[in-house]
Amino acid sequence: MRRAFQRVSRVISSGFRSRRYGTINSEKTELKDRKDIRLYLETADQVDWRSLLSLGIFNGINTNPFLIQEAGIAFSAPVYPELRSLIRTAVDDYNVNEIFIQAWGTSKEDLVTSGLHTRMFDRHVVVALPFTFEGTQAAAELIDKGANVCMTAGHAQKQALMGSALSADYFAPNISSIFASGEDAIAECIAMQEVIDGLESNTRVMATGLRNADDLVQLSKAGIKTFSVTPSVAYELINQPMTCKMTDEFERITQTLMHAHEQ
Repeated sequence: MRRAFQRVSRVISSGFRSRRYGTINSEKTELKDRKDIRLYLETADQVDWRSLLSLGIFNGINTNPFLIQEAGIAFSAPVYPELRSLIRTAVDDYNVNEIFIQAWGTSKEDLVTSGLHTRMFDRHVVVALPFTFEGTQAAAELIDKGANVCMTAGHAQKQALMGSALSADYFAPNISSIFASGEDAIAECIAMQEVIDGLESNTRVMATGLRNADDLVQLSKAGIKTFSVTPSVAYELINQPMTCKMTDEFERITQTLMHAHEQ
């Protein structure tokens, strides 16, 4: 039994080494990561980053102008040092695979310029763009220039089709906003995924604005694999009262056994 445990321990340890250092089966691990679930932490607050990114479940960070404003990040033209620092911290200190930054401006030209500006800070930036006429034009140009792009604030199935036609990396419907409009956001988001599946598109539906962990579970059952998760939903995911109760009981028994052995 001890030998079996040692074999299992070696397998687990090698898996950790593979993930952390990329020295063992890194090619297979990267392929699996691309195919499987992707969770993004939806906040620009570095206090939340320190608390939650260590869970190891997040592929990256999703931000938007509201979250950046909430975190007190200034947009100081022309070089945007605070935004650059935020991106560099995410990539260098937290080793995220991707960080979403929304382009700014009202014209196609402004959106392209600001999108390229964020990409200059780091290649891990995914440029988020609104599904407006100008935003769609800018997305097409940025994709042609090699940028990773996410079409944001999705509210309709036809936008999933457009995102696929653009070959956008992500299409991001906002669950809370769709519910607020009186629509069944879960059903609408599932239908968006069906549109993309029907087109055999590589665009990923990234559900944002999730109200709770149950929203994530319901969408997962329908085959959606990419989610932007607020800190409150992240804590809800990790906090299961019955699991905590059982863990406390196991620890109590273990401590009792240890004290009995000491005596």
